[in-house]
Amino acid sequence: MRTTAEQKMIVLDVAEERVAPLVAGLEALDLRVAPSPFRRGTMACTGIEFCKLAIVETKARGASLADELERRLPDFDEPLTINVNGCPNACARIQVADIGLKGQLVLDDRGEQVEGFQVHLGGALGLEAGFGRKVRGLKVTSEELPDYVERVLRRYQKERAEGERFAQWVARASEEDLS
Repeated sequence: MRTTAEQKMIVLDVAEERVAPLVAGLEALDLRVAPSPFRRGTMACTGIEFCKLAIVETKARGASLADELERRLPDFDEPLTINVNGCPNACARIQVADIGLKGQLVLDDRGEQVEGFQVHLGGALGLEAGFGRKVRGLKVTSEELPDYVERVLRRYQKERAEGERFAQWVARASEEDLS
């Protein structure tokens, strides 16, 4: 077994006749062999549970966001990275994610401080590498996060050009489209 820099596991050297039982066993443990783009592309730092620098919860937030997006956008099939970080230190590499979420305390509708995120959009690694774009003044509470991400992804699906990746769309999108 190997782990990857994207917090994934790879099982090596499995005989063909043992693949199906292995897949069934992993699925029974909620370790998905064929995950959705949301589950495959979500990464989080250790967050407030294990890090003294973290301001917000990350691991459970990332998992619940993936669950919610799978429910709301079941036909979404584009590769997408969502990186969730609990503080400004960027252990989850938010700057190079399609959707990077930097944890911080934000004000909710009642003016109270709650867990939330500064949003970075359109980061990428590889041949077209670049840091994500911060939308001016955009901060999202943890509670509003699924609604926000769904809204942006639906706009992307509606407005993208043929073959256009999320990061490419973000680079040309207006601030209104990204809010």
